[in-house]
Amino acid sequence: MVGEPIETYCEEGMWRNSVGPRGPVTGEFPTREAALEAGRDEARVRGVQHVVRDLDGTAIERHRYPRRSGELPG
Repeated sequence: MVGEPIETYCEEGMWRNSVGPRGPVTGEFPTREAALEAGRDEARVRGVQHVVRDLDGTAIERHRYPRRSGELPG
């Protein structure tokens, strides 16, 4: 698996997803569940790990999503 993981985290009361140090992707979400769904989808498309962080920033879940040829864009 190659590439930076997608991380789902809470910042200033909003849930967000980011790609390692490159910054936010997929917008802001009012609920954890909405951000998790978007983060999972992004991780599947990229074929990378999805890391879920608790409110204090601690990683509480890690899931690997290997890319499948049928999911490649284009």
